[in-house]
Amino acid sequence: MKYQPRLTRLATLLVLVSLLSGCAWMQRVNPFSSKDDELAPAPLMDFDPEARVVTEWRSSVGAGLGRRYNRLQPALRDGRIYAADAYGLVEARVAETGERLWQTRVGIPEGAVLGPFAIWERDNDRGSFVTGGVHADDFAVFIGTARGDFVALRADDGGELWRVTLSSEVLSPAASDRERIFVVTGDGRLRALSRSDGRRVWSYDTQVPVLSMRGTSAPVFSDPLLFQGFPNGRLTALRADNGQVVWETAVGVPTGRSELERMADLDGTPVITPSGAFAASYQGAVKSMRLQDGFVQWERPLSSFNPLAEGYGQVYVVDERGIIHALDQSSGTVVWQQDGLLRRGVSGAVTVGAFVAVGDDDGYLHVFAQSDGRPIARTRIDRRGIRVAPQSDGNKLYVLGNSGRLEALRVERN
Repeated sequence: MKYQPRLTRLATLLVLVSLLSGCAWMQRVNPFSSKDDELAPAPLMDFDPEARVVTEWRSSVGAGLGRRYNRLQPALRDGRIYAADAYGLVEARVAETGERLWQTRVGIPEGAVLGPFAIWERDNDRGSFVTGGVHADDFAVFIGTARGDFVALRADDGGELWRVTLSSEVLSPAASDRERIFVVTGDGRLRALSRSDGRRVWSYDTQVPVLSMRGTSAPVFSDPLLFQGFPNGRLTALRADNGQVVWETAVGVPTGRSELERMADLDGTPVITPSGAFAASYQGAVKSMRLQDGFVQWERPLSSFNPLAEGYGQVYVVDERGIIHALDQSSGTVVWQQDGLLRRGVSGAVTVGAFVAVGDDDGYLHVFAQSDGRPIARTRIDRRGIRVAPQSDGNKLYVLGNSGRLEALRVERN
């Protein structure tokens, strides 16, 4: 988890982080510390596998996701998978076979300034600058950069269609309908752009708290509405055609005296089903909201910054500690909890068939039963970790590791 301070509090935050980091480091290295076991990641679970994870194909996407906590999730569309690394490489492959269809590099415009992170981080003598993506539709592939560039590439060959500069960096995938592409920036601004040329159609602005997490919820389009979570902890439903606000509900409510205590970001992408809109906030709650007016149907205290998933009439939430919660969509009742991955840096969840899967900081893919949360299978994908939630086409899993390792996987019962 990374925090993104606002400039007015940068000095204070650096001091605070230094103090907190020092305390945590002392507890890890002190052999007499009583908190060692509390801070250590849970060991890998012992269980009898009921299935095996079979690799259909594997490849490597450039130089990986970088060290800026980028979550560049691949996009599945029309039998293709599109993926990007943190340094501008974008490629398309056949999802079934892994055959590469095209590869291109999104360069930094001449004269562009990346800022201090590009100086601190070097990989192959290039600074990390791709921070948001990937989204794809039948027309184009869209990615965002640290300097606020939003780029559209042709889906058929990767050629650049257009590029616009937004007000801040893009930290999440976009969403689209037939005419518009929706993108949110790190300064809390949501934009609807024309798919054909990037021209702005409408905009919606929010005020970002003094201290927030480095990340944004991705927009979700469910005709005729667009749903967007913001760093202020609110989920907003807008008309996709004109940006008119239909309703807004507080999922996280800032409480406490310090800015750290008051963080209530809604960073995890919500899930939209006929039962409602489901969203979870950091240091807040998970809530179910009625689609037509945002009325809260149920809520449960919980802290999460991961995207949600759904299946079997349940919504799956991975909390900040790595515990997976399966909640009944209609009532919010806890169907099961899986705490075997405590403090393992667990990614968001995805469902495939009868299973729900997550990745962790050690690069393992963990597969559980949707019915009761029991462990089913496990395999290691990337020793540098998996921070991006796995993707699914309903039959296979697609996992992108931090190093850029991309695998297509099938879960087979023993």
